[in-house]
Amino acid sequence: MPAKIPQDVTREDRLVGPLTLKQFLYVLAGASIVFIAYQYYAMQYLYGIEFVLISLVAGSLSIAFAFSKVNGQPFGVFIVNLFKFWLANKQRVWHKEPRELVETIKVSATDIKDTKSELQERKQGKELQSQLEKLSRVLDAGGTIKPDDQEAVTTQVNNLNENPSLVNEAGLDVEDVLAENE
Repeated sequence: MPAKIPQDVTREDRLVGPLTLKQFLYVLAGASIVFIAYQYYAMQYLYGIEFVLISLVAGSLSIAFAFSKVNGQPFGVFIVNLFKFWLANKQRVWHKEPRELVETIKVSATDIKDTKSELQERKQGKELQSQLEKLSRVLDAGGTIKPDDQEAVTTQVNNLNENPSLVNEAGLDVEDVLAENE
């Protein structure tokens, strides 16, 4: 049985009839404002014209927020961008002089030479390679190797790497040699 692959994953789910949750909440907010205005009108706190104006404004705004789009954007995003545009500066001014003073640091030629020599040492990588070899041996031994035994194991492994015939002359397999080192 083939699996269903969703085609439009950016579409919001329809929760209440043909409305998404966001649209439903916008309509619900507008309807509740109209209902509250009606209750005030019924208790005679509002005149009829005030009730009609509040109902028209609340209803039209809730419908606009829920359903309309301006330039392909939802109405809420359009309103936010409109306020950002109104509040932002319309003209950008370039300041020739810096606003804050920056302290200068004096660098001597000896400092530069020291850093160049350090870079050359790093490029050679002797220290890094030796540290990596120590770490790899500790990891190969499962963390059971002691720092005192590490140099002995290092010399044995180096000897075996330089002369692999030593293993064959002793009649040992590689597994035997590794088992002795553990």
